[in-house]
Amino acid sequence: MIPCYLVPWFLLIIGSIVVLGNLYRLIHEADNFRILPDTAGGVFMAIGALFAWLGPAMIVANLLVAAVPRARRALDREAKGVPGTDRGTANRNLLKMSYYLTPAGMLIALIGLLVLW
Repeated sequence: MIPCYLVPWFLLIIGSIVVLGNLYRLIHEADNFRILPDTAGGVFMAIGALFAWLGPAMIVANLLVAAVPRARRALDREAKGVPGTDRGTANRNLLKMSYYLTPAGMLIALIGLLVLW
């Protein structure tokens, strides 16, 4: 389950960081960095991207694991004993978390995009 989570999370973060770095380069006309600038803005962009994609990557992981019939059956058996831990409830709760965490993370990343220091 962990690799099914980490791979999409990593890819979403890297994609966001590359886009944010290119936008930073356009806005501030800076060419002295590879992906993100070595400023507080770069830190904000990286941290914002990390938090923004937590929930969506977990939902993708649940869907990837559910695509494997044996894994889906094993997770369904485990969830029978504990109410509220089935795949549908977990995805709904992750989606609720994403409604708040993704915009907050993107806001932090956009603040980093705008600051020069």
